[in-house]
Amino acid sequence: MEMAGSMAERDVKHFAPTVDDDDRLAQLGHVQELQRNYSIWSLGSLCLCLMATWEALSSVIATALTTGGAPCLFFNLLISVVCTIAIACSLGEIASIYPTAGGQYHWVAALSPPSSRATASWFTGWINVGGQIVLTASAAFAAGLQIQGLIIMNDNAYVPARWQGLLLYWAVLIYAAAINIWGAKVLPTANLLSGVLHVSGFLAIVVTLGVMAPKNTASFVFTEVSNTSGWSSDGISWLVGLLSSVYPLLGYDAACHLAEELPHASRNVPIAMIGSVTVNVILGVGYCIMLLFSTGPLDVLLATPTGFPFMQIFLDATRSAPGATIMSLIITFTAIAATVAGVTSTSRTLWAFARDKATPFDRYFAHVNHSSHIPVRAVVLITILQMLLGFIYLGNSTAFNAILSMSILGIYASYLIPIVYFMIYGRPKLVKQEFGPFKLPKSLGLGLNLLSCCWLVLCIVFSTFPTFMPVTPQNMNYSIVVMVGWLVLGGIYYMVLGRKKFEVPVVDREARGF
Repeated sequence: MEMAGSMAERDVKHFAPTVDDDDRLAQLGHVQELQRNYSIWSLGSLCLCLMATWEALSSVIATALTTGGAPCLFFNLLISVVCTIAIACSLGEIASIYPTAGGQYHWVAALSPPSSRATASWFTGWINVGGQIVLTASAAFAAGLQIQGLIIMNDNAYVPARWQGLLLYWAVLIYAAAINIWGAKVLPTANLLSGVLHVSGFLAIVVTLGVMAPKNTASFVFTEVSNTSGWSSDGISWLVGLLSSVYPLLGYDAACHLAEELPHASRNVPIAMIGSVTVNVILGVGYCIMLLFSTGPLDVLLATPTGFPFMQIFLDATRSAPGATIMSLIITFTAIAATVAGVTSTSRTLWAFARDKATPFDRYFAHVNHSSHIPVRAVVLITILQMLLGFIYLGNSTAFNAILSMSILGIYASYLIPIVYFMIYGRPKLVKQEFGPFKLPKSLGLGLNLLSCCWLVLCIVFSTFPTFMPVTPQNMNYSIVVMVGWLVLGGIYYMVLGRKKFEVPVVDREARGF
């Protein structure tokens, strides 16, 4: 009897979290279809690699030096850090109340008044899906072109062709799709290993640069502001440089979209979001300082044949192509891991959107494979759409970059909308028992919400500005054009068909005892 009792106790400890999560999901209007295979560590690692903060800083270093010099990147990063933590806390509090794969659009549906619920929820989901698609595509594109850059660095006779970059981009996407479909059981472990690479790679590169790279002065890093962007106003140029500090801090909402694959989601999703942001912030600030101390002349960085200034920095530091290659591969492998994580997160968002009949062919794309418990069709669709974007790069790289630049607009807009609704309709009206385990004090929470909204609006506005002046067809920032086009396309579908079948997710308050 004692043995039976201990076995029953073990069973309760093992299964109780899933039952609680399933009940909460049912209260939010859905049935558990995915397996809760992720741990807090594997989900946190997924967010770490999807954000890839210190790695992304490597790619934006030249733009930051152009728009305001080293202080532009450093101080903008510090401001971004504070505001990003505020956003993560704001979103984490909402995710703790409504832990579903739909994330932002489901939160808006739960918080909106009936008059605007369907429209606000649908467009939030549409914006979020678009932003995630291009964010993941940008990671794959970076990885593909970095591989091409490494070939250039090691073979002076190699002449890069655009179609070769396209094939490398496709190869990264196909790998990400394959591991999401056929490696689903090992995906949490793979994300955990990628997180280890993310941290250990940071240590390896920082130590190498600290020991081997020639060093700039402290005044260069912290006080010498320079504006070679062409903007007549240093202030505008500085604000345009926000892009350099915002882009490395995108993607932590991935934890929300994996909420149905994680035990104790109401508690663990906010921890994964805020924890991954905190770790990446620490790594990012430390790496930013070391990288700025190690940069060579700006004209040399911009003229590097690899196309990636950070590779030139590594080459100048080590004076060895193999050494610079090994250092660069850490960043490239993380970009590949970010693509895998991005496909995972985006496919769950698309699947949840289809589950609520918000997409074309919703029944088909809401399907979950019965053996792997993965929304395979959503993974395949995401991959195909991203691969099709590659043809735009083949025809016109400016147009392709314009589409990728929509990621900040799409992701930040999908953060802004639910926070605004939560301030207006959520925080004043929800009773204490309706909040999740992660609840901010009222005054602190409201303050973080307001700070988040101000920062998001500021970044959305200046992310549409061209980086360089005078504006030419080649350097024009077309992100707003792409965003408007995406909204018009979605609006047409919504008016013709979407609004007729969209099953707006609502919260069963009676089932939750309210």
